[in-house]
Amino acid sequence: MEKYDLDKLNELDIVEVLEAMGARPSKSNKLLHCPNTDAHSNGDKHPSMGFEKGKNICKCFVCDLSGNPVTVATKHFNDFKKACEFLHETFGIPYLSGEVSHQSHKRIQPRKPKEKQYWSFDSKKRFSKVLIKDFLPKYPNMSELQRLKLIYTFVYRFSLTTDQRGKLSWYSSRGLSGSKFLEYLGFLSKSDIDSLVEQLLKYFSLEELQRLKLLDLVGGWKYGYNVVVVPSFDLYSDMVEGFMLRYTDNRPKGKEVNVSCTDIAFPVPFGLGRKTLQQCKTLWLTEGHIDGLSIATQSECFVSFAGTYSYKEEMLGLLRGKTVVVAYDKDKAGQEAQTVLIERLQKAGVNYKIASWDAKNGEDLNDLLKNAKLQTIQLV
Repeated sequence: MEKYDLDKLNELDIVEVLEAMGARPSKSNKLLHCPNTDAHSNGDKHPSMGFEKGKNICKCFVCDLSGNPVTVATKHFNDFKKACEFLHETFGIPYLSGEVSHQSHKRIQPRKPKEKQYWSFDSKKRFSKVLIKDFLPKYPNMSELQRLKLIYTFVYRFSLTTDQRGKLSWYSSRGLSGSKFLEYLGFLSKSDIDSLVEQLLKYFSLEELQRLKLLDLVGGWKYGYNVVVVPSFDLYSDMVEGFMLRYTDNRPKGKEVNVSCTDIAFPVPFGLGRKTLQQCKTLWLTEGHIDGLSIATQSECFVSFAGTYSYKEEMLGLLRGKTVVVAYDKDKAGQEAQTVLIERLQKAGVNYKIASWDAKNGEDLNDLLKNAKLQTIQLV
């Protein structure tokens, strides 16, 4: 066996080594797309491999791929011998014996990013109405997805049975007291949450409730109280796959929190349901559900993201064949996110228009509603 010249191998340019292993360059001069694509849910679409030329080392901020040329190659191939031979042969570095491999370079070609599989809606698929009590006995033998839907739906439906006055008062302050969509939103006060946790632990395992991000390490509720529960419905049943909690104390930051397990199911936004997909030809896309409820006073067809980027790009395929009206906030963050969304709609083949209005009348749709200026919106 040839002896490896580790000193020479570790002098190889770390960026060239990474690219030889399949890393792809990015627009950033400080990051590469990691070659360890299997360790990234999206093939490292957003580059996460950093490097430091002065020290000739690298580190992926997502996976464990890191180190100098020999170390990173060893981790990549999971074999020291294979890593050293790859570096010797790819870069023509002589072994300690002086022999140079005459094999052709084994530079690895970067994997092409997977083509997006856009979602589609099957209008012929049966819609199911589910009674929680019928499925509680079956819980231990359910799949992970079925358990997620059962538990999240349990929380959501419980939130519909509580005293709703705190919710109604808060929406009244936003000019939305007459919205018929308020009946789909739940509410949880502190006493409600105490009762909810007690019932959850009665029917479901602590480990499962922690896995689904509902309870903390000591079995307590992970979130605050006096929250509105905004559901994300399954497209083919009346169950939910996640929800957003909206605090009603008008705190300046951290007003909303999304509760979901996207590795099990990526929930669709509030407003995007079976009825919407079957009956609406034009849909308004808004940053949050409050703006969605605001435009619903003029047009009932809306889809509300729980944040500017809280949607899965493949999900936009559900909107094909419709005209989407993008109505993001007029602040800097909203306009930047709107630009990204429009690019993604174009890529998905979705027709769109942009809702335009004078920001002096309000930065978002709820401002326009409260200022009686919704009628000033123009579509471009």
